[in-house]
Amino acid sequence: MIFNIKHTIFAAVALSATVAIGQTTEEEEDRLNGGTITVVKPYDPTISDAFKVKSNPTFSDTTKVNKKPVAYSIFSVPVASTFTPAKAGLSRLRPAQRAQYFKNYARLGLGNYLNVLGEFGANFEIDRDSDVGVFFNHNSSQGGINDVVADDGFSDTSLDVSYGKRTRGMNWGITAGARHQAANLYGGYEFAANSLTEDTDVGFNYLSYGLGGKATFFDSVIKDVDLNFRGTSSSFDASEIRFSALPQLGFDILETEVALGLEIDYLSGSFDTQGLILAPEDYSYLKGGLNPAINLYGDNYKVRLGAIVNYLNSTSGDLSDSEVFIYPDVTASYIVVEEKFIPYVRIGGGLDMNSLQDFADENVFLAPAITVAPTDRSLDAQLGFKGKLSENFGYQVFGGYRIENNRYFYNKDSGSAMITGTEVAAYEYGNVFYTQYGDMNTVLYGATLSYDVNTAFNLTLSAKGFSYDVENGDAFFNIPSHLPEFTADLVGNYQINDKWNVGTTLYYVGQREAFRAGAGFEPLDSFVDLNIDVNYKINPKLTAFLRGQNLTGGNYEYFLDYPVQDLQILGGAVYKFDF
Repeated sequence: MIFNIKHTIFAAVALSATVAIGQTTEEEEDRLNGGTITVVKPYDPTISDAFKVKSNPTFSDTTKVNKKPVAYSIFSVPVASTFTPAKAGLSRLRPAQRAQYFKNYARLGLGNYLNVLGEFGANFEIDRDSDVGVFFNHNSSQGGINDVVADDGFSDTSLDVSYGKRTRGMNWGITAGARHQAANLYGGYEFAANSLTEDTDVGFNYLSYGLGGKATFFDSVIKDVDLNFRGTSSSFDASEIRFSALPQLGFDILETEVALGLEIDYLSGSFDTQGLILAPEDYSYLKGGLNPAINLYGDNYKVRLGAIVNYLNSTSGDLSDSEVFIYPDVTASYIVVEEKFIPYVRIGGGLDMNSLQDFADENVFLAPAITVAPTDRSLDAQLGFKGKLSENFGYQVFGGYRIENNRYFYNKDSGSAMITGTEVAAYEYGNVFYTQYGDMNTVLYGATLSYDVNTAFNLTLSAKGFSYDVENGDAFFNIPSHLPEFTADLVGNYQINDKWNVGTTLYYVGQREAFRAGAGFEPLDSFVDLNIDVNYKINPKLTAFLRGQNLTGGNYEYFLDYPVQDLQILGGAVYKFDF
């Protein structure tokens, strides 16, 4: 599908500006998501967080005049009065109606493609200082994408239970949860020796589970401690476990604020089934981190001077290796004109611990075995400025440069050769992605403009451009597979009245190149995706919603050979209540 991008974006922005999003202003709506159902369409690109300036104006009144003291003198003269006051009566004032708050909610939505959305959130107060929370989410579809032969249905179900406790010296909480992802490998290669049919079983699933805890301390050198354990397994006999501990310390030395972050991150996994492109059968990484920094503050500036030191021990098969990485950790901002012009700089980096679960969250159509390895982000720098053009307009402009060693890319194979009498596995139709690594330098630039009127109406427009230079990716011809050179998004809110609110999100992803082993690279068309959300508050407990998704994009492909669902309409209701 080919778009006239200039005219499409102009029309979409005009439509979005007239149908901008609404958010309820009541506090209960903030707690319960305003009755707004945010349906995340599967395998869509992530919209970047929008920058918004929120601050109160300052005044400098140069015309202020000191008042002179005035002396009053009253000359009393007795006066005969015939005025008889009327008897006073009671004045009945109607107190303002207090907003109703509810601790629990249930959400249900149904749409075409037999899409089903279900949510349940509850909070149980044990006593004034502790509570238990439960959150359930389900999103599924029976599929039916045009021109797709195999089953393209999916489901994503998760359950989380948490407990929180507040004391005079600290707050702490623990969370346990599980998630089940089921999908189908319906994106086959049309020129593969084996072709997908309606009866081909291409189903697979991922099961993840986790336990985490976090504590925040008051008046202590130890500020925060964050502990997490997570496990993942797949129906292709892949398994992975990960444990991390992140304590944060803070103290003052000679009236200077000093911060010290510590990190332990252990990752281990194995693959019992191989795909067509071989990957290590097992992997293990132990990362240790130290992040000292000092924070300096002034009337017009804020500076953080620090460094990150990482130790990495890796094991793959019988091979073991250790290495030390050092990165800068510097941020600074300076107020040139109060609220109007604030330049800033950020120079950082880090050792990114990629994992099987991270890849599955980003692209679920993975091969049975993939290469899992960390990325050395040796430099991640950004220079820009931000501020306010007026009381309602905020802006940000930036440019940056990033150096990544051993960066991952998603690439596909061409399927297996046909062998008579041999059963073809679900992942041998040229329908799965492998992770392959190369070194990449990226030049990026972008801008954000936001408009906000008392939270009743706000609009944010963001755009980013990228230029890539890939090296040491010989296996895929140094192609930045699936990475766009330009993205843009528009997000708006409009609170019409106490009953109605409307919202819209629009995003554009530019043309990309995707690599297929044995066939070279193939272009992926750009697309514009528009979503509109309408909500009607029937009463304080019940809100109805209607959501239109992918109103302009059609069956575009974000990942090679995987068209998404076309225009979708989802309707339902949110019910808030107390037990």
